[in-house]
Amino acid sequence: MDSLKTLIDQKKYDLVIKLTETSTSSNDLFYRISAFICLGKYEDALYVIQDHQKTLESNLASLINAHINLLCALNRFDQAYSALDYYANLPYQSQVVEEILRKIPKVIEAEEHKQNTFKYYDDESLSKLLASENDDEVLMALDIIKGRDVLSFLPELNNILLNHKRETIKSYTLMLLVNKEIDRDLKINKRGQLIEVNPKKLERPFSGDAFNKVVRTFDSEIKDLTMSQTATQLLSQYCIYIYPRLLDKSPDLYYLAFYFLASEYVGFPIPLEELEEKAYQLDVKFDELNILTKEIKSCLDEF
Repeated sequence: MDSLKTLIDQKKYDLVIKLTETSTSSNDLFYRISAFICLGKYEDALYVIQDHQKTLESNLASLINAHINLLCALNRFDQAYSALDYYANLPYQSQVVEEILRKIPKVIEAEEHKQNTFKYYDDESLSKLLASENDDEVLMALDIIKGRDVLSFLPELNNILLNHKRETIKSYTLMLLVNKEIDRDLKINKRGQLIEVNPKKLERPFSGDAFNKVVRTFDSEIKDLTMSQTATQLLSQYCIYIYPRLLDKSPDLYYLAFYFLASEYVGFPIPLEELEEKAYQLDVKFDELNILTKEIKSCLDEF
């Protein structure tokens, strides 16, 4: 049987929920919570926390983040502050937990402010924001309409897909339509190329065997945690930028490209000789690696 993490990566959320139905393992319960969240079943995820609070406290940092974020997603801000008080008064806090407790009140405040702000935008105002030249206004409008009838804004969204100056904004718009499973034949202009898409039939950007293998390779091969996290962040940004295209080259090629770019971002670029040696060991052609690295850098510079 595949591990629960593998099943989550494969988006087999219903199977994860079934397999963890009677589990009392903290690890299993967190995967159960994740599966419910991925399905948008926030109430069910919250019930898992309420029913297994003491068990889940064995991983307090993950529990606090999951619990508070769920309550904010459900607009239960008073309960979020109460839960925060509860966690703050638990004994034997680790440094990681203390850091989370220090930062998370601002998260609740920001979410509460955002929800209160969202209430004041009618459809006409949102349509104007979607047509704005200000990227922040467009992104805010996209965030707001997630909770509304997206089809009401389809002409504005279609205009973004075809005409917006930033590829990333186009990608975020398409991702919204994909998450809403909009069954329409549309076109998106990606770097001058018109691509026909049907959001309901598209895979999400962080999916596929290549993506999962590259992330697993980061975890297993890059020993420095900061560099591994940076590589994953850069990979995620690249996947958003090129969407709806998915990773279509060798996972080892992507691994080396992002490993090198991450080393540059953290200020400790790996020597060229070391990169060439790794490419030789993985049977990756060095000229292909150079071409891909330049292409990725170009996309990230425009992100």
